[in-house]
Amino acid sequence: MSRRFGWLALYCLSVTLFTCLLFLKKETKPALPGGPGQVEGPVARHSFWAPPAPHRSPCLPNSVINTSTVLPVRHRLFLTYKHCRNFSILLQPTGCPTDTFLLLAIKSLPAHVDRRAAIRSTWGRVKAQGGRQQLKLVFLLGVEGTSPPPQLLLYESQEFDDILQWNFTEHFFNLTLKELHLQRWLATSCPQARFVLKGDDDVFVHVPNILEFLEGQDPNRDLFVGDVISEALPNRNNRVKYFIPTSMYRARHYPPYAGGGGYVMSQATVRGLQAVVEEVDLFPIDDVFVGMCLKKLGVKPTHHAGFKTFGIRRPLDPLDPCLYKGLLLVHRLSPLEMWTTWALVKDEGLRCAALPAPVQQSG
Repeated sequence: MSRRFGWLALYCLSVTLFTCLLFLKKETKPALPGGPGQVEGPVARHSFWAPPAPHRSPCLPNSVINTSTVLPVRHRLFLTYKHCRNFSILLQPTGCPTDTFLLLAIKSLPAHVDRRAAIRSTWGRVKAQGGRQQLKLVFLLGVEGTSPPPQLLLYESQEFDDILQWNFTEHFFNLTLKELHLQRWLATSCPQARFVLKGDDDVFVHVPNILEFLEGQDPNRDLFVGDVISEALPNRNNRVKYFIPTSMYRARHYPPYAGGGGYVMSQATVRGLQAVVEEVDLFPIDDVFVGMCLKKLGVKPTHHAGFKTFGIRRPLDPLDPCLYKGLLLVHRLSPLEMWTTWALVKDEGLRCAALPAPVQQSG
């Protein structure tokens, strides 16, 4: 076991040094208007919704919208530009194989090089895990200034063929744009995927358990499964990240939705969502937005106890590999925790005193 951890530590160090080397060797272009260190101007104020030149969107602000100065700036910008729904692709992978069983679509940030490296070398090693069932991995990105340099993302795209990047700026409120544009990409470049898992880049996915759960499921029937939250109250505290004023959402509860850390949907549900996302108004919180679309579609999300989108709660040890035997997805792991968990779960000599409950769904 000590030798395994020695190799693990060496691998982590190698990835870190390799990343630093790439940053040092690549020539960074001068900062663009509105980028880090620039005097705040129109582009900087509006960088919420679109990146600086040369990828600036021609979409203009909606001057008809009356945004109250009482709202935080990010909310005012969202309301002013939420009609901007069309952004071009900057980088994209090759399309899915004709027999794609499961697409793993992972939300990431350009700077999260270490998280993508951890996923590719652990549970995201789709070529090694697919077996009879073909898997495809893609990372969903927007634009995030000049750090890391665009050359690094271009290198990643050429080397791994798994980067899908659009020309809107990375922002919490723009995650809804990733959902919208992912659905469009699925319709044009991966319509044959039987199932889609969408998650964050800090989740650990137990792929064998996911495949076991999907075995026998009909991709032509609606399926949307995850850590479902019902009757959630909109947060009215304007000091928190999830603040939503009554002017933006008046109902007492949100519709049922799955935590955005990770969920799985069938081909039938994806096809339904592709039409609905074009009709529903954009909403600042992406997982709630998906819940709104499911409600309009008439699909009820299914809760599964194997999705831990709030992580593993103490006093349990989040790195105990026996906990993962019956789970499908666990949120909030660092790259080092992901590598460690993968090494432990894959250990053929692992023995658990009490096996966890078998993979099952509820609700």
